[in-house]
Amino acid sequence: MCRAFAAVNNLRPFFSQVGATQLEQVASIGNSRYIGAIFELRTRTRHFKNGFGGSVRLVYTLSRLWDDGIVNTSDPTVPFDFSREWSRSLADRLHRINFTGSFDTPYWLGKLRFSPVVRWGSSAPFNLSAGGIDRNLDDVSNDRPSFAGDPNDIEWRVFGSQSFPQDIANRLTVAPIGSPGNLPRNAGYGPQLFQFNLSVTRDFRFGERFHLRPVVEVTNIFNATVYSFGSNFINLEDLTTQTGQDGFLAPTRTGIPRRFRFGMRFDF
Repeated sequence: MCRAFAAVNNLRPFFSQVGATQLEQVASIGNSRYIGAIFELRTRTRHFKNGFGGSVRLVYTLSRLWDDGIVNTSDPTVPFDFSREWSRSLADRLHRINFTGSFDTPYWLGKLRFSPVVRWGSSAPFNLSAGGIDRNLDDVSNDRPSFAGDPNDIEWRVFGSQSFPQDIANRLTVAPIGSPGNLPRNAGYGPQLFQFNLSVTRDFRFGERFHLRPVVEVTNIFNATVYSFGSNFINLEDLTTQTGQDGFLAPTRTGIPRRFRFGMRFDF
């Protein structure tokens, strides 16, 4: 039993029935705010000379998404003070660009239809956790470290492939007892998003009613590494080791690698 609970357990109602069991309260009290503007450029399907044709659609989104940790596992670093958690959401990207198209080729190129999907997004934030310690003694190990200076200086890095940012590490400290740390939630600037998918189809007609359409879909055609992470757990004591330095501010998860999918559709 932790010391904080031991000091107050005898004052808790029904303690004799539940013993040292920790009681948790779950409530649907999360808040979020989305502000955005969407700009779209679209062309109609056009047929050109020599059997070529197609259409394109380009969408640009300028937006901001803020929340206070709306998932059901969110606990504020100061009990019941969700206003202190108000920050950019992990899904927030200021700029997003999506390009889609459909391009038809003539018979001497197989009468194939190419349908690319290109997605790009600017930097998304990530959270810095103190590594599961409880400095403010609220019996919830979600405290963040303290940081001296501008949090905008905290940027992601590739695992073990860049020089160690000693200046950033020196400005991170363990919060004093009674404090959850002064670093805001989701303070780090994470990686951008880029993905290029492609679908190739061919339509075979048998009379007016029957259509056979084989399809080949390639996800992440360039096999680009798409980094993804929500939190970076930092144990300041580990930063003196090579392993701790390699993982400092570095994501350890990636998105979908290059993947092929083959299919067949028959309409009748």
